[in-house]
Amino acid sequence: MKAYKFLFFLSLLIVVFSRCSSDNTMEINKGNAPLEITASNDNVQLDFANPDVEALKFVWTSGSNQGTNAAISYTFQMDVQGNNFADGISIALGRQIYEQSYTNETLNDTLINTFGIPINTEVTLESRVIATVASGSLQSDTSNIQQVTVKTYKPISKTLYLIGDATPNGWDAGNATEMHPISNVSKGFTWTGALTPGNFKFITTLGSFVPSYNKGADDTKLYLRESFDDSYDEQFVITEGGTYTVNVNLITLTISITRGQGPEYTALWFVGNPTGWNFEAMTVDLLDPFIFHYNADLSAGGEFKISTVEGSWEGVFFRPDADQTPEGLNLDVVKWAGDPDYKWNITGGVYKIKLDTRNMKIDIAPFTPYPMVYLVGDATSIGWDIANAIPMTATTDPDIMTWTGTLQAGEVKFTCDRQSDWNGAWFLASEADKTPTGQTEQMWYNFPGAGADYKWKVTAGTYAITLDQLHETVIIQKL
Repeated sequence: MKAYKFLFFLSLLIVVFSRCSSDNTMEINKGNAPLEITASNDNVQLDFANPDVEALKFVWTSGSNQGTNAAISYTFQMDVQGNNFADGISIALGRQIYEQSYTNETLNDTLINTFGIPINTEVTLESRVIATVASGSLQSDTSNIQQVTVKTYKPISKTLYLIGDATPNGWDAGNATEMHPISNVSKGFTWTGALTPGNFKFITTLGSFVPSYNKGADDTKLYLRESFDDSYDEQFVITEGGTYTVNVNLITLTISITRGQGPEYTALWFVGNPTGWNFEAMTVDLLDPFIFHYNADLSAGGEFKISTVEGSWEGVFFRPDADQTPEGLNLDVVKWAGDPDYKWNITGGVYKIKLDTRNMKIDIAPFTPYPMVYLVGDATSIGWDIANAIPMTATTDPDIMTWTGTLQAGEVKFTCDRQSDWNGAWFLASEADKTPTGQTEQMWYNFPGAGADYKWKVTAGTYAITLDQLHETVIIQKL
């Protein structure tokens, strides 16, 4: 029996020791190897045509904790040669981080915007790492200095806007129509919407007519007009109004303008037993005008159809191709007026309904809210560390989450499942760099692998956020 007790207490001590050793101030012995930093290249040729490709990576050894088993935190520093790191970058990276990398665009932006290096100018950078051991008895250790030579290039805009009397907002430079980045196409932008007969071109900055991208040698080419001193101001011409898709690439200076068939309906209404046969407006999808949504508590269940005319029983309705079709996914849809008066018939509950008028399909999906929604982004205190995304606060309504706290200037979005691989579901902004209105605004539910990664862009301050999972709305209010 004594032997069993001894083994029990020994195993208990092992567990306690394991917990102590996982404390955030503990780490294994790092030995006595010196702290050294190296660069992937000491003469970097920045490539403007591949802005998202890695141009430079710094890596360093762990350094030594002098046998204390104490954790080591690292600070990466970079400055222009001769400044002695007085005015440069200093990034506190935390523990177990042994590299810092830059894409072509981020390094070029850093040189121009942080260090003030002129365009097309070569400069020598100096970088080092400072290692701080959690044990108070040891001084910080500083690595060798790594020198790298880099030459800047003329930046290409990260934003683009349509402007002109052919566009929705005319020649108002302060309210020009924003184009959206094309996923996986560097400096590619797209926009789909109504254009009227008239002219248009592109500007890069709201409120400023230059620089602008104008019509080049033909309707497939762009020309960069950098100042008013340049008298060349050719514009693209729309001769026939309609729905158009405009795609541009600012690297290749190419453009395509395609006239398409717009949606037949710009508004639809849900009507049926669950709403007392009231006509309830559906929501147009934020990214596709052919898709309509109706998300609601339809606990009463029963029949419904979808009207093309508010308040009228004589108009055309979207209906199932077989009467009394129950809920389901990817169901066939037909439309007609009059008899036979086919309807869907649902059992009752909370639903998200999505009607695709392009492909004539409907999803009638029971909805269960995520148990928690989280904030992540460089505007938050945890940055882009998704594994530690900040939980919101649940309310008595399972669809509603709230959060109040401080955000710094930067981007923010909402993850529904806090997965470390980023492939979960998200609530995103309706467009890139969306400025919160402080009022109720529509969000975009992005399921795994779908669409563009739009975020809200906030200024520093205290915010109160209310998020509605069912209706896919959010209030981001600065207090």
